[in-house]
Amino acid sequence: MAKVSHANYMMQLGSYKFSVSSAAFHKLKYDSEYRWETLSAPTDKNSPVMQFNGVGEQSLNLEGTIYPQLVSNGLKQMDLMREEAAKGEPLLLGYVEESGNTSPSVGRVMGKWVICSIGEERTLFFNDGIPREINFTMTLKRYDERKQSK
Repeated sequence: MAKVSHANYMMQLGSYKFSVSSAAFHKLKYDSEYRWETLSAPTDKNSPVMQFNGVGEQSLNLEGTIYPQLVSNGLKQMDLMREEAAKGEPLLLGYVEESGNTSPSVGRVMGKWVICSIGEERTLFFNDGIPREINFTMTLKRYDERKQSK
């Protein structure tokens, strides 16, 4: 039997909650870079000597769809996302993930992230110009407090 999640949202960024009843994402892409430097040193096998310099940029790209007529504040969801971005501060990111046998879902905190961009596309309009569908994209980048305090 499949586990049932009792969480009422998929992910939370700052105070904004992504959910089926607000804005659900259908694609989440997570990218991590790792920094390596090639050193000019002779080697036995003609392959370069490389030195690890740490974790690089981490980004998260979301794609989703809002059906304004089916969700609470449907036409205002994009405005709510943009309000979070306009705060101009790193936002705590958390999401729901599957757990062990005792609890179907638990929260996982991913640290602080900044919103770099938000895209919106409205389609399938009613006669009065209200869209039936709003597709959105959002790009986030991890904020490392240690780098900022130097």
